[in-house]
Amino acid sequence: MTIWEISEKADYIAGQHHRLQEAWRSYCNALVQGVTLSKARLHHAISGAPQQQLCFVLFEHFTVYISLTGGFNGHTIEYAIANKESDERRVIAKAQLTVDGKVDGAFSVSDREKVLDHYLCKIASVYDNLYAAMAADRPVNLTTLANNAHAPALA
Repeated sequence: MTIWEISEKADYIAGQHHRLQEAWRSYCNALVQGVTLSKARLHHAISGAPQQQLCFVLFEHFTVYISLTGGFNGHTIEYAIANKESDERRVIAKAQLTVDGKVDGAFSVSDREKVLDHYLCKIASVYDNLYAAMAADRPVNLTTLANNAHAPALA
């Protein structure tokens, strides 16, 4: 392979990588705007995060992490939850991001309303389990909260 063939391939790789990173940044921006501009009381606070993830603090106790995973050219958006003071994370859900800026092949990363609706569907089990625990006046077990989408998360 010649230097020019490698250069052509390198340009293609860099271009695709840049497009994916731009789609990720657009997704994060749309989600932050969706949460912050929503009139609904979601009890989310934005938390500082490195470039590859977005964090929200939920009810001043849990941290919801939204990350682009899978290594270089990874297309998986992973939603995870942890106690605010813990590094231990539990995956709640996953989605797929395409280079052309689609989430799960269904809508554009720039569609703020659809991005927010999709995100809320991904984390709905957290609200369901927290609600059930509060209604039963019981503490929440993070493992059950994250791993069981339909049963109440009771300690």
